[in-house]
Amino acid sequence: MKNVKKMSQVLLFVLSFLFISKSGNAQIISPIFFGQNAWMPDSIGNAVYGGKLHQNWGKVQDSKAKLIRFGGISPDKNKPSNFQYIKMIDSIRAKGMEPVIQVPFHNWQYTAQQAADIVQYVNIVKGRNIKYWVIGNEPDLEYAYTNASQVAAYIKPFASAMKAVDPTILTIGPECAWFNHSIINGLTTPNGPDDITGKDAAGRYYVDIISFHTYPFDGSQSRAQVISKLTSANGFGDNLANLNTRITACNTAHGRTGTSALKTAVTEANVNYKNAASDNLYGVGVNSFIGGQFIAEMFGVGLKNNVSFMNIWSVIEGNNQELNIGYIDRVTGNKKPAYYHFKMMAEHFSGYYANGTTNNANVKAIGSVNGATTTVMVMNQDLSNGYNFTVRLNSSAVSGSNPLKININANVNAEYSAAIPAQSTMLYVFVNGALSKKVEYTLNNHAASNLPPTVTNLGVATAVNENENDLGDIKGFKINVYPNPCNSKFTIEMDKKNSQGKKLVVELFDIMGRLVYTKTSVFEERVQEIDLQGNSIAEAVYIVRVHEKEDKDNTQSEKIIIFK
Repeated sequence: MKNVKKMSQVLLFVLSFLFISKSGNAQIISPIFFGQNAWMPDSIGNAVYGGKLHQNWGKVQDSKAKLIRFGGISPDKNKPSNFQYIKMIDSIRAKGMEPVIQVPFHNWQYTAQQAADIVQYVNIVKGRNIKYWVIGNEPDLEYAYTNASQVAAYIKPFASAMKAVDPTILTIGPECAWFNHSIINGLTTPNGPDDITGKDAAGRYYVDIISFHTYPFDGSQSRAQVISKLTSANGFGDNLANLNTRITACNTAHGRTGTSALKTAVTEANVNYKNAASDNLYGVGVNSFIGGQFIAEMFGVGLKNNVSFMNIWSVIEGNNQELNIGYIDRVTGNKKPAYYHFKMMAEHFSGYYANGTTNNANVKAIGSVNGATTTVMVMNQDLSNGYNFTVRLNSSAVSGSNPLKININANVNAEYSAAIPAQSTMLYVFVNGALSKKVEYTLNNHAASNLPPTVTNLGVATAVNENENDLGDIKGFKINVYPNPCNSKFTIEMDKKNSQGKKLVVELFDIMGRLVYTKTSVFEERVQEIDLQGNSIAEAVYIVRVHEKEDKDNTQSEKIIIFK
């Protein structure tokens, strides 16, 4: 009887998964999607910058960044020393984030052999096992290259030399300074003379991730342009859709499937590459409140278009207000609206992207679905008007008379009504359609006073005694699985302490109900990390089940996506 019950639960999950896929929410949110750039450090190579990056790793970690790129113009011009590479890698990993390392090219100043030597030292000699490697930086800006053949001429030998040292790495390019059709189209024309998406003579793919940078403005933009830019014709959304079409053709032509499939990344992104000289909270650049909303909207467009990761430029930088485009202020060390919008998304968006629509061009909505949890971010960019609104968690017509109507395509038959002030951002977390958490961040009540968002948790607190042990036993416990999706490693967290030290069994089932992994644990400090590396478990959707060893009826299950 229990096996029948188990299989019925598995089949129910499979049907719900298929339903999500058919309804347009099939874009998996990569576990490394939310990224930053490591700028600026105190020195690179023999160039001294005196940057404050090393003082801010704790803030970067707290923003929930997953991936940190060490790249850009400076590490391309001045090859970092071996010590500087390792120091940067270890600083990033010490905070639980994953590095992306750039090898220098700078218009043939450096060679493919030097790039291979860097991989050899970092991955083989020092055993740091860096997975993501960028080749060069902004060929259309720094090297003044104008066509694909100029870029393919260095990317191919560099990629081959690097993969000869470590075939497990993933290479990234061309790192164009903008979505440069004249270069990107040639590099992604299957079997064309400059195609970098196929294999070299050794049977290894040249490039695994096609990348570009985007800075839509130069500091002279208007507020209306900031509000409309990302979804305008030939804007960021159209560029990503265009690139996805080309990527699909390349994958088909070269038989790239599964973990070998070609992906996309935006390795530098921000509102502008420089601010207006007077930019502040009330402006329209990186220091402004709407600038933070713009970054969140950029993330939303990236999620919608299945981008593997996006790295915002940057942590902290600049010698004046024009170049103060980090998400931490260069003078005060304060966290900007860009920082808090970054954190709100990186902390709460996981699982699958859920498309959001509104009936007001000044209000943006973004969503995600992860099991029974739906996350909704609503951003009011209007200068003076607040709105009463209703959000519906599916694509059906929104009921009621509230003027602002929002749909999040999460396939949940539920609505929620509230009010959103002018120039403010609200984030809501729903569990089975019921509001569980609210995060509120406004220009006037928060940013203007240098205050973080207000967080309200609506869940029921667990009773504990003075020793922080749950009263009673673990009967009826619940679990949270994160990150989800994950890359081989994930954590299971219980909502109660196992104060009696009972043995619990962790089981992993595929969507056909087959047991593929098992582990026994007592969940010390309520958590258990699961490491699937070396277990030959494929990239797919699975069910995690936890139950008492002696009481199999005391069971909790959650779905998880293994994404390699």
